[in-house]
Amino acid sequence: MERLQNLSLRFFALKASACLPRQLLLFVPLIFIGAVSGDDLVQLPHRNPGLEVDLGVGLWAWPIPCDADGDGDYDLLVSCPDKPSNGIWFFENATGRTSQHRFPVFRPGKFLGRTVHYLMPSYGKSGMRVLSPGFEYADVAKQGLLRKTPLSVSPAFHRPAGQQRKGPGVRHNQWRYHDFDGDGLTDLVVGIEDWSYYGWDDAWDHEGRWCNGPLHGWVYIFRNRGSEQHPDYENPYLLEAGGTTLDVFGCPSPNFCDFDGDGDDDLICGEFLDGLTWFENIGSRQRPVYAGGVRLRADDGSPLVMDLQMIVPIAFDWDCDGDADLVVGDEDGRVALVENITETGTRGLPKFLAPVYFRQQAGTLKSGALATPVGVDWDGDGDTDIVSGNTAGYVEIFRNLSGANVAAPVWSAPEKLHVADRVFRIQAGENGSIQGPAEAKWGYTTLSVADWDLDGLPDLVVNSILGRVHWVRNCGNREQPRFQDSMPLEVEWEGTQPHLAWGWLRPRGKELLTQWRTTPVVVDFNRDTLPDLVMLDHEGYLAFFERFRQGGELFLKSPRRAFVDEQGNPIRLTAGTAGRSGRRKLCVTDWDGDGHYDVLLNSANADLLRGVGLKDGQWVMVPGGTLAKKNIEGHDVSPTVVDFDGDGIPDFLGGAEDGRFYFLKNPRSRLR
Repeated sequence: MERLQNLSLRFFALKASACLPRQLLLFVPLIFIGAVSGDDLVQLPHRNPGLEVDLGVGLWAWPIPCDADGDGDYDLLVSCPDKPSNGIWFFENATGRTSQHRFPVFRPGKFLGRTVHYLMPSYGKSGMRVLSPGFEYADVAKQGLLRKTPLSVSPAFHRPAGQQRKGPGVRHNQWRYHDFDGDGLTDLVVGIEDWSYYGWDDAWDHEGRWCNGPLHGWVYIFRNRGSEQHPDYENPYLLEAGGTTLDVFGCPSPNFCDFDGDGDDDLICGEFLDGLTWFENIGSRQRPVYAGGVRLRADDGSPLVMDLQMIVPIAFDWDCDGDADLVVGDEDGRVALVENITETGTRGLPKFLAPVYFRQQAGTLKSGALATPVGVDWDGDGDTDIVSGNTAGYVEIFRNLSGANVAAPVWSAPEKLHVADRVFRIQAGENGSIQGPAEAKWGYTTLSVADWDLDGLPDLVVNSILGRVHWVRNCGNREQPRFQDSMPLEVEWEGTQPHLAWGWLRPRGKELLTQWRTTPVVVDFNRDTLPDLVMLDHEGYLAFFERFRQGGELFLKSPRRAFVDEQGNPIRLTAGTAGRSGRRKLCVTDWDGDGHYDVLLNSANADLLRGVGLKDGQWVMVPGGTLAKKNIEGHDVSPTVVDFDGDGIPDFLGGAEDGRFYFLKNPRSRLR
């Protein structure tokens, strides 16, 4: 009993979460058995020797191909500036020389030290050199970023001139060395992503046309008029192509190399989205002149695009055949090889193969970036599997291979959900994201797995970047789920159907169009045997969508703001508008074992909103603190519960920005 009292006092001493509205910060009960468990959040390991998965860091992969360990083959250093996996990660080539094995299997990444944004390599006569805005770093493979030298150019040399001040101004700021004019001196090249014309948020007209300006990706040249030892950079100028300022759609990642084998250096740029553009040098090595950009295509003629966006290409002769391939980082932490197959002596547009993503020995489970897991028995074998969404808009299944009641399961590689024999993927497209066309390839799937139509099979209810909630119906069997269609979730609206106060999207028919990137929780909250829906309504209030039967069919009632604080005020989880709306991830469970449903909310890990009873037809909820001390939050953490050991007590599993799953044992289990 003394231990329980100590835990309660420890819990009471916690600072209340800033993620909850003011009216919920007034009461923290002394009676709850403490939620806090120290720094016990741990990444979930595969525990599956011999398994291979996609190589990956957290959010944003900035690759640095090199022989990092000096053993004669190429490895990968990958800079990952996100949270919680910020760092430079060393992926050791475990197979051998890439001249013989273009796709070696890498060992799991080893942490070399913390990193900074926009870290990029340059390759020249003095070997590999690594820069970030305003700094050069020595011996990165061995010492990380410990040894740095400031450059003579200010990182803030570019002054955004656009009038849209909502956005970040300059975002990607990419510094590289290159002897631009062939005079033997190393010049400085800087790629700039300028958001000041684009803005960021809610600039659509009623027909879905973007009314702000474009996202710019420019390349600056700083000519060196000093020496190699003491560079003296002239004032920069913007590179031109096709007789006008070279401009790609953000994040230019400039790569100068003789891609077409004619003796001068051409240029290949990336962008904020997924494509690559070639600018042919139609001048000379000493006096480069660049033609207008041509989008690269794969060898089969299809557009050469990456799977996701915010790509970072690095020109590097990976397969040691004398031409420059592209090693490309993707937003979800993966890295791909785009192999150059241009024949010797061929002039004109270089030829590349479609991207192939590198593989590694399995370490910890990862579902892209901003993973949104759900713990569920997916295949009816009695154990807890994991189904997860992510930024790319996929839904992935991780199968528990150990069976029921195993505290430390062995896990499969992720399998992508298929619907109608195609990979299921939601993407914003050109005008589906409230934050503009720059987010075309993101999907931000978040979901519940539940028997929505009461046929005994687990279905999916999915929300996304669009805010359109869909039911994905299972028409297979309990052991082998199969999905043939996805349909909008419809509501029997009372009165005028509400809509968001921003953006151009409007509900079609009776569909549920609500705040983006927030979890649709399917749960029988009123315990009448029918699965209901709990999620944010169009104004950010926690709402109850009740199911009911009529004429043998199931329907969904209009949302009711049935969750209140102790003063009877409806609980509002976000008051933000447009891009600052939604984004709340939640899970419903009886965390504290008192028989009432609680809600876990995204925070540094997860905040507990305790259910304490029903009053006047509304569920009273009070704040219960944060589950752990450790901060694994980037944009947000997506909570779910699992019961791997089968003790009947829900444990916490959080999907983080790095795509990893972080596990925390419920303190009630430890007190048994």
